[in-house]
Amino acid sequence: WNSELSYPIGILHPELIGSDELEKGRKNLAAYLADDAAVNYQQSLLNSRLAKSIRENSVQYSWGEAKALYDHPQKIESYDQDQVYNLAYQMNIFLEGLHKELIIFSPYFVPGKEGTKRLSALSKSGVRVRILTNSLASTDVSVVHAGYAKYRTTLLRSGVELYEMNRKLSRKQRKQKKGTQGSSKASLHAKSLVVDREQVFIGSLNLDPRSITENTEIVIMLQSEEIAAQLAGAFDQMTEKKAFRLELRTDEEGIEYIYWHGLENDEQRVWTAEPYTSFWHRFGIFFMSLLPIESQL
Repeated sequence: WNSELSYPIGILHPELIGSDELEKGRKNLAAYLADDAAVNYQQSLLNSRLAKSIRENSVQYSWGEAKALYDHPQKIESYDQDQVYNLAYQMNIFLEGLHKELIIFSPYFVPGKEGTKRLSALSKSGVRVRILTNSLASTDVSVVHAGYAKYRTTLLRSGVELYEMNRKLSRKQRKQKKGTQGSSKASLHAKSLVVDREQVFIGSLNLDPRSITENTEIVIMLQSEEIAAQLAGAFDQMTEKKAFRLELRTDEEGIEYIYWHGLENDEQRVWTAEPYTSFWHRFGIFFMSLLPIESQL
């Protein structure tokens, strides 16, 4: 908040500075908190399994070293000069010791040329690389999928295991995501990495250009084999029943195609195109993938 790069809200919206607007905002907040939807939400939180466990002192803790890693606001002025300000650089220090397995949960996954090269090299060196992200049907930002889709073939060719959420986001759910009603349950939202089932990174960082180069993100690094095993187990469960497994096939003429393996009505099925999408939806994504906008995804 104290960075010289931060802007006071009054500069952006001077009309909000007056006492009349402040009082109006307080009344709107009070009305919102009194609304049935807000009351029901608060009650749901109080009655949640986690809240009950906390009250009953039955929460299961895993003890281990934890460290906060974060972007410094200064990074947008010195990204190419001094990477010490960058979260991605700090995480790379821990990832240098990776030698067995890397598990990635990333709702918005746009590895870019450099990321694709590094992940491919890891896979070819014997590291098992597994990634779970949103499918075109489950994502709430289709343009991000356009940035991701063009790297799938290269990743699969190198042995990287790709999984995409086996869910369909309705038009209503997409509108809710863009509005004030929060994120849809149809999309993947978790952002975490599991390194050799020993270290866990959980935070706000998506593996996409905007998060890495533009945003200021934060991640908690946990040195805990127990939590790492739990997250790896969750990955296994999700990819087995709630995700598509992508497979790369080559026909007799040497042309490569991607196939999606997943469950539909509890039965195994194979798709030859992006599941639960129309031709025009896929065409629009292809068109967007041609635009020079990857750095902003």
